[in-house]
Amino acid sequence: MPPDSFSVPITIGAAVLAIALAGVVIFHIRLRRDLAQVRGELVQARQAHEHLTRETSARNQWQAQVERQAQESAEQTREARAQQDLLHAETEHLISKRIPALLSHLRAPHVIVPGVQNPALAGTDIDRQHRAILEALTRGVREEGERIDEAAQAVVRGAMSRVQTQALRAQDLLAGVQQRYSGDEHTALLREVLGLDMFNELMIRRVQVTGIACGATPGLSRDDTYLVDLMVGAISRVENFEQRVEGPANHLRRRIGVAARAAESILLITAELLANAVHHSHGTLKVTIAVHETNTGAAIVIDDAGVGLNEDQYARATRLLSGTHPVRLVDLGNPPHTGWAAIGRQAAHYGMQVTVKKSAFGGVQAVLNIPTALLVEMPEDSRPSVLAPEPIRAAVPAAATALRSAHVAAVPAPAPAPTPAIRLEPVTSSVRPEPAATPRTEPATTPEQRLTPAGDLAPLPQRRRQSPTGPRPSRSQGGSDDRLLTTPEEAQKRWGDFQVGAEAGRREALPPQQQHDITEGI
Repeated sequence: MPPDSFSVPITIGAAVLAIALAGVVIFHIRLRRDLAQVRGELVQARQAHEHLTRETSARNQWQAQVERQAQESAEQTREARAQQDLLHAETEHLISKRIPALLSHLRAPHVIVPGVQNPALAGTDIDRQHRAILEALTRGVREEGERIDEAAQAVVRGAMSRVQTQALRAQDLLAGVQQRYSGDEHTALLREVLGLDMFNELMIRRVQVTGIACGATPGLSRDDTYLVDLMVGAISRVENFEQRVEGPANHLRRRIGVAARAAESILLITAELLANAVHHSHGTLKVTIAVHETNTGAAIVIDDAGVGLNEDQYARATRLLSGTHPVRLVDLGNPPHTGWAAIGRQAAHYGMQVTVKKSAFGGVQAVLNIPTALLVEMPEDSRPSVLAPEPIRAAVPAAATALRSAHVAAVPAPAPAPTPAIRLEPVTSSVRPEPAATPRTEPATTPEQRLTPAGDLAPLPQRRRQSPTGPRPSRSQGGSDDRLLTTPEEAQKRWGDFQVGAEAGRREALPPQQQHDITEGI
């Protein structure tokens, strides 16, 4: 076979092979391009999927956060509603329970103010706010109560001052009637007048005590007065004192008097303590009163056999008698018992001390301690009133008694020096000061009496009376009326008889079983 016959198929085969290879290459290139495109699209799809996944995750997180916030909001709403309900209930408890209890506590301290209703609120802001409300309410109520009480006390002071003025005028009129109709032919009239005078005296004392408890003054003034005279005057201010009071027992060893500034206050305190003792004593034992000299001054001791006091009453009495605590009218009861409050005010004002304790008979023993600053030594030329008791002396041995009798027989008593006639006032009258000098003949001083030791007691302030400047009693000049004027001895006897008659008239004018005033108790 010729060479050209083999070259054509080979050429055709080579051409076909070349074309096939070219097609394969072209297909491979196209396939790679398509594969690259698919890969790109796959990457884009993957990226889109990742982006979508991230967005979904973010959406899920946001949704979870929203749900969590919604749950928290719902929980907070429930807590707020529960807190509101709790606050509402606690406020209702504050209004309905705690505030009324606080108002009752301000009137009666034994009432207990409750705390918060829910113990879980103790110490919280709600508890502190409610306590602040109660404290503000307490301050407001107390300030308003003090203002109202001060206004009420001012009204009482003014009213008692006017009543006391009228009562003192009535007492002047009654004293004038007693002096004009003191003869034996006017016995019935004098008895009625003395009864009226006694009731008027009781009214004056009650008015004084009520006014002093509200911040007033006693409204009366006196000169320097013997302490025993003040005791007698205080006894005369007590209803049924003849049957109910025993004494006074005078244990003083010196001429002790009370300074003018405190005389009326001491008389008032003693009279009020006596009246309280008489009011609460209804047995056969009488109320006793005695005066003693102490190292710090003097003491008036009053004992009764009454019903006594319990511990709370003793505590209340001690608080009121100290005079150091403010007293309001609402604290004095209904009807108000102003005695202890008035005594405490006067005692604190003058530096005195009043104590009460159980007496030997189961009643009350009241002791009024008077400091030395309020005491004076009365002048030698003055005498207590005719009703003042003599000092109680210690028993004298028989030998000393014989010596005293021999001395008295050998040495006559000096005659009393003539003094101007002094106009005496009844002891029961509180309008005028107690007489500083009442003529009275005293027994001669014996050696034993002069040698009686006075102890180590501090000397009292000396008060000297000025000599009278007026003319001495003398014979009347000319005419048939040539006689001596009334001498001090005659005046003493006359007024002494008048006082005895006055006491007898009061005993007959006042029934023994007469009911006491309900306000007599302190």
